[in-house]
Amino acid sequence: MKKIFFLFLIILSTLCFSKEESEFKVILSPNMKNEKNLKLDINSASKEEMLRRGIALSYTNKIIDYRNLTGGFLNLEELTRISGMGEKTKIKLEKSFIINKKIIKKKLNINRSNKIILKAYGFNLKEIKNIEKYIKKNKRIKNNIELMEILGKGRYNKYKNLINYD
Repeated sequence: MKKIFFLFLIILSTLCFSKEESEFKVILSPNMKNEKNLKLDINSASKEEMLRRGIALSYTNKIIDYRNLTGGFLNLEELTRISGMGEKTKIKLEKSFIINKKIIKKKLNINRSNKIILKAYGFNLKEIKNIEKYIKKNKRIKNNIELMEILGKGRYNKYKNLINYD
């Protein structure tokens, strides 16, 4: 152990007291410190940050599209609402993301929405079919009362502040 220590001192002194002066500067920005250990905020991370972290381009694009469509993520469970992302993908991506920036979901125009948009907002397949069927029959959903009839009171309460009928 003493030999290794003395060898280390000799190498260190040689580097420090050599005739040629070498200067190394290490610059660490706050964003670089422990970058691999820090989680990205899914609501504000840029495409470049996600790609640098090793998240696949297809997932990165889908996450950004989802944010643009809905206003962002209230929780990471919403990852499963994105087409092509199941439970396994969500578990994998949860290791890279956190929610620091709170968001307010964008209003959803229920009468102009398609299956993809309704799924992104958390409607299940049965609810989507019922909404489509109602709109096909009645041309549109006019108000909260009609939506409550379609969804049921419990599910309606989840969406009542997000829905726009115009």
